[in-house]
Amino acid sequence: MLRSLVKPIVIQDMDAPPPMGASLRRLFGYLRPYRRRMAVTLLIYAICVTISQFYPYIDRILIDDHIAVGKREGFLPLLALAAVAHSLVWLGVLARSLLIQRVSLSILVDLRHQLFQHVVNLSFTFHEREPVGKTMTRFIGDANTLNDFLTNQLANVVNDLMSGIIVVALMFAINPVLTLIALFMLPILTVLGLYMRPRLYNGWERVRENMTRFNIFLAENIAGMRVIQAFVREEFNLGQFHQANDRVVTEWIGVIRLQAWFSPLVEITRSAALVIVLFVAANQLGLGGDALTVGTLVAFTAYINNLWGPISTLTNLYVVMQATLASAGKVFQLLDARQTVQDRPDAVKLPRISGRVVFENVDFGYDETKRVLRDVNLTIEPGQLVALVGQTGSGKTTIASLLCRFYDVIGGRITVDGYDLRTVTQRSLRDQIGVVLQEPFIFTDTVAHNIRYGRPDATDEEVIAAAKLANCHDFIMKLSDGYSTIASERGAQFSIGQRQLISIARAILADPRILVLDEATSAVDTETEALIQEAFARLMANRTAIVIAHRLSTIRKADQIVVLKQGRVVELGTHETLMQNPDGYYTALVQAQTRGEH
Repeated sequence: MLRSLVKPIVIQDMDAPPPMGASLRRLFGYLRPYRRRMAVTLLIYAICVTISQFYPYIDRILIDDHIAVGKREGFLPLLALAAVAHSLVWLGVLARSLLIQRVSLSILVDLRHQLFQHVVNLSFTFHEREPVGKTMTRFIGDANTLNDFLTNQLANVVNDLMSGIIVVALMFAINPVLTLIALFMLPILTVLGLYMRPRLYNGWERVRENMTRFNIFLAENIAGMRVIQAFVREEFNLGQFHQANDRVVTEWIGVIRLQAWFSPLVEITRSAALVIVLFVAANQLGLGGDALTVGTLVAFTAYINNLWGPISTLTNLYVVMQATLASAGKVFQLLDARQTVQDRPDAVKLPRISGRVVFENVDFGYDETKRVLRDVNLTIEPGQLVALVGQTGSGKTTIASLLCRFYDVIGGRITVDGYDLRTVTQRSLRDQIGVVLQEPFIFTDTVAHNIRYGRPDATDEEVIAAAKLANCHDFIMKLSDGYSTIASERGAQFSIGQRQLISIARAILADPRILVLDEATSAVDTETEALIQEAFARLMANRTAIVIAHRLSTIRKADQIVVLKQGRVVELGTHETLMQNPDGYYTALVQAQTRGEH
């Protein structure tokens, strides 16, 4: 896995840019809720640029009508007009900056909210396939890129387009011939832009892909730091880090080289246009009369610079747009990921159940090529304790996942109190199923909020009562802030046994009708194991419980033991009845575990 993250990215021919129009239309949809505020912002941009483009025109009047002829009358009012114009532009810039930042933050919040809402509703198939670092890149890097384009860059486009239109209009008003000469270079820039677009897009695509791989590598290494240090892999992983980091830098430099080659062309065309205009203007000045005045030439050269400023910005924006389209493709790909498990349009809310579970001829596979479960038939009565037993890969966890409907069966059906799981809403089903994982997840929040995770409206008294039943109240009270203690990431300050007890308290407080328990007592001391087993017993009382069993103590107490081998139920019964068959598969498993313990 780690080696694959530092390999070079190769963009194939199939990675052509998606249709620009479709991507932009979808992107601009995020502006719709703020269209009025954005319209006011763009109007301020337009007013500011309109006022600022009349500065050279005022300069022309000052030179030709006053300075050149020595006329003082009207000179000071024109200077005052220029000062007022500058003040209005300054106020406009202040107002538009505040407005655009407010719109920008609102869009960023909306985009990330949409991403998170979509991701939390995606099925387990997606989360098992997609690395966390890759998804995080969509939320942070790509979302920021799209947000910047929709606000700052879009506002700059309006500003530059308005500026260009006004400048060209004033240039034609001053001297149409010189204007046509100055605009002669624009078609050349257009052709170059069309040539560069696919190359810049592929360059940014490689940058995004390598950044994603780098983030995945970084997330895995930070999360697995204990393993890295335990196996003394610091130096080796540092070398892999340098490879991944260097690959990102290399691709960045590649894109920068393209930009560095493209951007100066704008300046070259501006200089060429200015030289040609000055050459023609020199000839016209030599003609005398009203052919061309000094004030007109000063204003015209200023307008050429003013015109190529927006052209330069728009050219850079063209480069930015390729990065934006690359990010948009990644974000929209995530948003378009479909749920593999969906509620039917006619799905009903599952009423409060007694807990009867039936597997009827169930077949399942995580892909089409390999079946994990084959023709599984199982009936669990309300209140029964059922233990799933088998070697690794036999299908124990898969059965539990299918009951929670994290996946849909391929063949057969699963019913709860007679309801096919596919005919009820996922929420109403999972509201009545409690899950205690082998590696319980503790959120970075208070201990109390971790316990009430399944019932956010639970009172403090109910939280404490659940903790006492789960045998975790005593160690919680010894924490610096008791139930208000903030758990570190993944509950790192707690032992695995303490995390298990907190997760049991969480399940007790949620009060589910069906429990799915994955035992994890092999990694704790004897005293903690006893506390966990006692807490499990309280949790399972008067509930249907399905236990992925690892310890004989739980197996002996089970009402049913389901023995799985290669995805099939090969034996079914109680501990006593199954042990009566000396040649049985269950007997062999028990004997193997007994020998391992001794």
